[in-house]
Amino acid sequence: MRIKGTKMIVLTKHNLILIALLIVISIFCIVAVISISKTKSTVAFNDYKPIIETELLGKKEENILEKWKSKKTKVQNSILKSFFNFNENNPQNIESTKEAPIKEELISSEIKKVDKGMQLSNATNFDVNPYDFIDKKLKFKMDNNGAQILIVHTHTTESYSENEYPKNSPDRNLDNEKNIVAVGNAMAEIFEKNKISTYHDTTVHDYPSYNGAYQRAEQTIRKDIKNNSGIKVVLDVHRDGITKDDGTKVKLLTEIDKKKVAQVMLVVGTNSNLPHDNWQENFTLASKIQAKAIELYPSLMRPINLRKERFNEQITTGSLIVEIGTNGNTLEEAEEAGKMIADAISKVLKECE
Repeated sequence: MRIKGTKMIVLTKHNLILIALLIVISIFCIVAVISISKTKSTVAFNDYKPIIETELLGKKEENILEKWKSKKTKVQNSILKSFFNFNENNPQNIESTKEAPIKEELISSEIKKVDKGMQLSNATNFDVNPYDFIDKKLKFKMDNNGAQILIVHTHTTESYSENEYPKNSPDRNLDNEKNIVAVGNAMAEIFEKNKISTYHDTTVHDYPSYNGAYQRAEQTIRKDIKNNSGIKVVLDVHRDGITKDDGTKVKLLTEIDKKKVAQVMLVVGTNSNLPHDNWQENFTLASKIQAKAIELYPSLMRPINLRKERFNEQITTGSLIVEIGTNGNTLEEAEEAGKMIADAISKVLKECE
């Protein structure tokens, strides 16, 4: 029995040694797995850390990983918002990862003026003349049944320039006091001053994604018309963009009543590509506005632009795109233009009462 007992004790020690070795190996494996997992959890951040530091912070931030994980501070929330929009079609032009020069050379817009009266810029196969439409009657009549004019912005973030600006400066801004919405506000004030009730919808349609802006704008227009059945006229107010190869922006500028004013273009869509049977009603409205604006504010207008696309203008018989200035104009020049074209539109619509 003792011999047997002794053998059992020897076997037990051997087994304990094997178990100990297995435990050590298991612990090593567990530590390795945790380490790999931790590495994987941070690799995405580490890959983009230089981008965050150079693009968004401008300098090295201590303990950025911990701050990024916590998402508690306003600063870090702002960083994350910009970070996750970095690879999207972001209208806020983010600077390149290269370190910006301490002092960047400023350039000025090239000033041009287009004054061709009632001449038509025709991109279609339709043979039409604005003079033939000036005396035609519009299909709608203005009344006091709530809002009569709807102002929207398909490309809501379109903005303007200072008199001098850095090369490749952004043409987009989410601040409604600095983008095309401000021009829409100036127009709405003139309409209201002329006792034409106006609804200005400032919904953003081109951010964070630029693609699909017209589809989103169509949804907004149809919703607003459903909620405001008295709407007769829909003005999609834009800012044109003209940039030369060397980065110089072209501003279309005139002087009216000793004021520097951006020039304006009316854009009329047709049924060249998609159904739009009433496009000539919109063309009639554009022709009347063009003639009235030339009468009141000579040199304000660029030629009417007739296009194959319909630009959501099929929704009403009083729908137009109104291009106020270019990316080379200042906001002040655009606001002056907005006031003048709104006054001309008011005069035309008052004749429809």
